[in-house]
Amino acid sequence: MTVNGRPGVISWNEDGAPLSPLAFTVADGLITEITAVVDPAELALLPLHLPDPM
Repeated sequence: MTVNGRPGVISWNEDGAPLSPLAFTVADGLITEITAVVDPAELALLPLHLPDPM
């Protein structure tokens, strides 16, 4: 998955609300930076949707 165009992952609360998206900066095959959004006000502005179960 990508977060803001970078490799990333999103964790979800049990109620389906996003808990924290993480975006990774990768250079030469190594993660050099991790950006996390945990502020509820910022999370509310992100277009995050719980994926459909497979």
